Amino acid sequence: EITVDILTDSYPLETSWNLTNTCTDQTQEFVNADIQYKATGTQYSSTYCVPSAEYRFEISDSYGDGICCSYGIGNYSLFLDGFLVASGGVFGSSESATFGSCGPVPTKNPTSQPTTLLPTPTPTQVVATFDSSLRVP
Repeated sequence: EITVDILTDSYPLETSWNLTNTCTDQTQEFVNADIQYKATGTQYSSTYCVPSAEYRFEISDSYGDGICCSYGIGNYSLFLDGFLVASGGVFGSSESATFGSCGPVPTKNPTSQPTTLLPTPTPTQVVATFDSSLRVP
């Protein structure tokens, strides 16, 4: 799950972004300029369900002055499964960040067997006696 938070600057129609799955080189999600962000100084948040992969997030400003700080105090934050993976706002025409992995999700190594063997119990000696009065053949 990826969450994109955008606080727009004074010219929100200039802001766009693209999320590319680098494992498949396919665009996973995107927002074009002058489509979604219309209000100045407004916080927008969108969450997307995406498969596990390596991604490149690229945010762009069509005027080339970023989203902070020449014309408003805008910023962006990008979260993968609730963890911050990229943030910013001071850039020119665009800025990008890559995160995730194309390989299988790593698993923990299994715990190894104990290297110390437990001692074997000492055999118990049994003493048997024969009672001849029982007359057992």
